[in-house]
Amino acid sequence: MEIKNHTTGEICTLDFKPRGWKASSAYQVVGKVVGKDGKTRWSMGGRWNDKIYARLTPGFEDAELKTSSTKTTGYEAGSTQAFLVWQAHERPSGIPFNLTPFAVSFQALPDRLRPLLPPTDTRFRPDQRAMEDGEYEFAATEKNRVEEKQRAKRREREEKGEEWVPRWFEKARDEVTGEEFWRCTGEYWRCREKGEWTRVEEIF
Repeated sequence: MEIKNHTTGEICTLDFKPRGWKASSAYQVVGKVVGKDGKTRWSMGGRWNDKIYARLTPGFEDAELKTSSTKTTGYEAGSTQAFLVWQAHERPSGIPFNLTPFAVSFQALPDRLRPLLPPTDTRFRPDQRAMEDGEYEFAATEKNRVEEKQRAKRREREEKGEEWVPRWFEKARDEVTGEEFWRCTGEYWRCREKGEWTRVEEIF
């Protein structure tokens, strides 16, 4: 994986290692950060399902950042001591599919939020809700129904020669990277503020 800072020219390269025969080799990731001059500035390592550490290693690579009691939780200027960059949250108990707290929040639908959302919000999708509730057979049936409904709508537009235009996003080009991306138009938030979803299709 390559992560580039287009402003400074620094590049972080991460290598997710394949699991070997030993359990100790599972989930390993190593990497480095090089400056725009191509010289290594930081070395990184750890486990992508637990913790990732970094160390200032200018001019050479130090891929092996083993767990040590000398590691700190923050970087001190000029220090070559490994420090914690990222740590996974603990998984909540009693949640199916080993979901993370972040993933669980995707489907959260508190009563105060319900009247603010458009009918197309995925938190209203019946098959996903049934899956979370453990109603697997009903979830499978609903998934098929929803997908067939959306395919039928697409065929209808094609027969009429209508081109689908996304409502909440538009294509744009990044000024720094030159890459094309989808930019939010702001229309979603204007409709949400007014509570006006009459022009939104019912897709579920």
